[in-house]
Amino acid sequence: MTTTRKIIIAVGLLALISAALLIVSNSGGDGSSNNLLITPRSVERRDLADVLTVSGEVRRDETKKINSAVDGKVSQISVEDGDTVEAGDGVFALDGRTAVAVPGDFSFYRQLTVGSVGPDVQQLEAILNDNGYAISDVDTLFTEQTRSALAKWQFDRGYSGSANESDETVTVSLSSNSAAYSVGRANTAAFVLTPSIPSGSGTTFQVVTKPTLTVSASSNSVSEGESVTFTVTSDIALATDLTVALTIGGSATGGDDIANDDDYEEILTNIVLPAGELTVSATSDIFVDSVIEDEEDITFAIAQQFGDDTSYLSGAVKSVRVVIAANGSELKPLLTVKASGETIDEGSSVTFTVRTSVKSNRDIRFNVTLSGNAESDVDYLAPDSDVYTIAAGDESVDIDIQIRKDDAVELDEKLIFTITTDVPPVGKSKRYYLGSMVKSTVVIQSGDLPELTLLGGSTIAEGRSGSFRIVSDAPVTEDTSVNYQVSGTATNGQDFKVLSGTVIMKAGSSSATVLIETINDDVVFLPADMLVADWPARIGKVEVDEGEFVLQGNVVLSLTEPAFTITMKVSPTDRAELVIGQAVSVDLKVGDQILPGIISSLDDSATVGPNGEEQYEGTVEVSGEFDAVDGARVSIDVTLAEALQVLAVPVASVLRSADGDEVRVVNDQGTITRLKVTIGLIEGEWVEIKEGLVGDELIIVDIVSGSAAKAS
Repeated sequence: MTTTRKIIIAVGLLALISAALLIVSNSGGDGSSNNLLITPRSVERRDLADVLTVSGEVRRDETKKINSAVDGKVSQISVEDGDTVEAGDGVFALDGRTAVAVPGDFSFYRQLTVGSVGPDVQQLEAILNDNGYAISDVDTLFTEQTRSALAKWQFDRGYSGSANESDETVTVSLSSNSAAYSVGRANTAAFVLTPSIPSGSGTTFQVVTKPTLTVSASSNSVSEGESVTFTVTSDIALATDLTVALTIGGSATGGDDIANDDDYEEILTNIVLPAGELTVSATSDIFVDSVIEDEEDITFAIAQQFGDDTSYLSGAVKSVRVVIAANGSELKPLLTVKASGETIDEGSSVTFTVRTSVKSNRDIRFNVTLSGNAESDVDYLAPDSDVYTIAAGDESVDIDIQIRKDDAVELDEKLIFTITTDVPPVGKSKRYYLGSMVKSTVVIQSGDLPELTLLGGSTIAEGRSGSFRIVSDAPVTEDTSVNYQVSGTATNGQDFKVLSGTVIMKAGSSSATVLIETINDDVVFLPADMLVADWPARIGKVEVDEGEFVLQGNVVLSLTEPAFTITMKVSPTDRAELVIGQAVSVDLKVGDQILPGIISSLDDSATVGPNGEEQYEGTVEVSGEFDAVDGARVSIDVTLAEALQVLAVPVASVLRSADGDEVRVVNDQGTITRLKVTIGLIEGEWVEIKEGLVGDELIIVDIVSGSAAKAS
């Protein structure tokens, strides 16, 4: 194309782009003329979207009504309308028993006690177990273990017992068995059974600001001669000094004397956090000793508090462990043995004490042989094994050999105890070495019947255990039945587990212990003690007042969803355009709050309104926090389709016919040509051109005659 031609075309296009082009066309010879007014427009690139606008509503759905499970007086309301309740919170109290929010599958509906069976028992046991009140086998049977865990849960929350009980007694006395033993002067023991939880109306939850405490250590591991510092940290500073109870444990021993096998400087079990301070520390020196020691540890923990009057809470880290490195591997233990006496009576026992020259915090296992003219299993009870152990931390071990009593007239017999040489496994070092005295001999003589006495007696809270011990002045030679009698105001099998009146004292032993396991018959579970729901939940409305008497089944309060839900209702036509996951924009109509979101649910079936109209409901999930009022109306824009930076022309410029869509284009020569086009997304007055244009065309929007233009 020549330069002159380009200039001509440019001038022509500039004339066409003006607001209107006036084209004069002469017709016939009558001198008349028709003026055409042409409206041109350039092809543009635009972002187009097909947006459906529907109305919606902000609301909190009611999730549940909490009904009273029993008749009772409302002694406390701990929540208000709009409060959010977490699992473990106290909500209200009936007759002084706090109703606690717990997770579960269904509401409790009956009283539970030992012997109850059902899925509600399994749910109760699961709740107790998950909250740290251990139950070994969570099942559908309410056992004494269930009652014990429930008693601890109720005690921690200040519940009263189901009935006021007085103290009860259990008295145990020895009965004679002339063939096996005689009865000594001390032959009775008495126990007092007291209620496990306080009587009366009990207490309820109090809202108290308590510090949350955590612990830390200056190092995870130390060696002998070093020190470690433990620190207690509070999340808030208090106005007064706070005494914190500690639990100091671990395999290492605390104290002030290395000679007593102490491994580190004693740490007191109470520490005071000064007023206004956030931390307090305790430092302990690790002692240097001459002991073979494996790795040991010190545990530093915040002691567990019980009841409603706890002065602090335990944080995520309430215990730390510090390891003391192993040492003393160069030391060699020498073993020696000595008997408890040179002679021993039949029916008694002899003790062989094996000592080591070097203490160790690992077990020292050694081999022995028994010899002499005393016969095994005839004159003495043969041990089950010839391998014994000096326990870690001990300097010696006592090995008791029971001497049997018989009626035969016989000469004295010898029993020889010998420590044998240690033969370590291949590639292993010796566990011990032989000292100067590795053999000890005793002479067996005849003996008399042992005399038994009874030790014990104490106060036992219901649900707890006590014991009494039957002690012989000499080890019995055979398994011996020891008889005792049980009396007192407490009932055998009702207030405590059945005691048979007989205990076996094993051959070779000189005592037998009998356990008294009391039954906590004052602890029951009432269905109002635990409120089952999907926590956290928001209180919708509290329906009762403190001091009001409510009947079983009456509504106490209602729960609503903690967060707002945005719902929308659409017509069947609009429902056909919507799918879950579509992007939306929600205009809350207040505070210029316009939030992005997505459609999170849609009903597949319609509901019929009062006028017979069908509507489908859905929910919208938005991003970010927002302020709203329950029931407020909102506007929801749903983006059905979107086209970015596409060729677009005014809708009025597209001529539609049976043969397809066309647009009129002004050519370089200034003439008008029709082009076939394929249209796409339409938004308002603009339409997407998918095919037919390249983007640099000048299209005709409208053509009207001059006379029509003047008339208008």
